[in-house]
Amino acid sequence: MKDLIESYISWLKQKINYKEINGYYEVTTPFVNHINDYIQFYLKRDEKDHIYMTDDGETLDNLEMAGVDINSPARKKEFDSILNGFGVVLKGNELMTMATPQTFPMRKHNYMQALMAVDDLFVLASPKVESFFLEDITNFLLQKDVRFSRNIILQGKSSFQHKFDFLIPSSNKAPERIIKAVASPKKQNIIAHLFAFEDTKLARDNEGIMILNDLEKEIAPDVSQAISEYGIYDFSWKKRDELIEKLVA
Repeated sequence: MKDLIESYISWLKQKINYKEINGYYEVTTPFVNHINDYIQFYLKRDEKDHIYMTDDGETLDNLEMAGVDINSPARKKEFDSILNGFGVVLKGNELMTMATPQTFPMRKHNYMQALMAVDDLFVLASPKVESFFLEDITNFLLQKDVRFSRNIILQGKSSFQHKFDFLIPSSNKAPERIIKAVASPKKQNIIAHLFAFEDTKLARDNEGIMILNDLEKEIAPDVSQAISEYGIYDFSWKKRDELIEKLVA
């Protein structure tokens, strides 16, 4: 199997585009948000060689236009956890972080993860969907008496940090399991998740699980195929009861 870490980094270098605009660099990533636009942010370097990154408020503006109340208790708690975990700060409506030339590759990686994670706070605008996807999963795990920790940041073999929504500790029957809740499963973004799982597995020898939101739309076959090729367990949220045996072991 081709080394996923090397291929992912190479893929990112080829896919990320930089465009200079009035002293800033507009960065277009290969990852898409909930409205299928490519996620963008902006870079500026000051006279002290600090590199500042900002999304110019686009991430929260897009959520607000979709009717997402970022200040509801469940989302606010998750939002704060994302920012703290990836070293991102909120200034006005902008998500911002700072790096030096030496820390830039890792800080940029963490910043892109933070923008994707915040965008995942989107809740499909359907009256039938009354609760937040992560909150639903949390309640499901609690009801089934599954031991878990929330919002875990783990360091992979590459030294990059990766956020996982849940971690189930190892037992005498099963290894440690790390879980990502994918609210909007798109192939472009799944690639980043696969890198996170593979990089972390090389450092910790655990099992990866993705819980995919298929309440409004079926999972595309190419998404399921990409996940299975790297030995990650993918579960449909509609069929979540089938996941119990894997979680309680």
